[in-house]
Amino acid sequence: MLKSKFISDILTLLLDGDEEGILAAKQIPFLEESDYEYTGGGVCIGFSTSKGILDFKVKTKEKLILDGVKIESPELEDGANCILFFENGIIDFLEIDSRSGNYPNKELSKYKLIQKWKGSPKKEIVCL
Repeated sequence: MLKSKFISDILTLLLDGDEEGILAAKQIPFLEESDYEYTGGGVCIGFSTSKGILDFKVKTKEKLILDGVKIESPELEDGANCILFFENGIIDFLEIDSRSGNYPNKELSKYKLIQKWKGSPKKEIVCL
């Protein structure tokens, strides 16, 4: 189970789109953050999985990449973008890239997440 509300909120919005995303959203209860790699310009979050996740494997593509959520935060100069990577139909890691190239070496505590892909429902999650 995810420990971070921030990461959970990002995945919830990223996986609220097409058929593949909606199926993949059922993987969220089987994920746990396993490692964080801060790069100065962003962060990569790896996930470990628990039993049962294979029941919700995305079968249409072995390698799938989803993006389209923007982060706004007083902790960032110009926001950030989120990209979710899959391996063999299972969520593998989340990459967050700062648009200015500067990202703090900690999880954001105040943020607004916005769906930005073409045709998205434009949902937002705010934590201030």
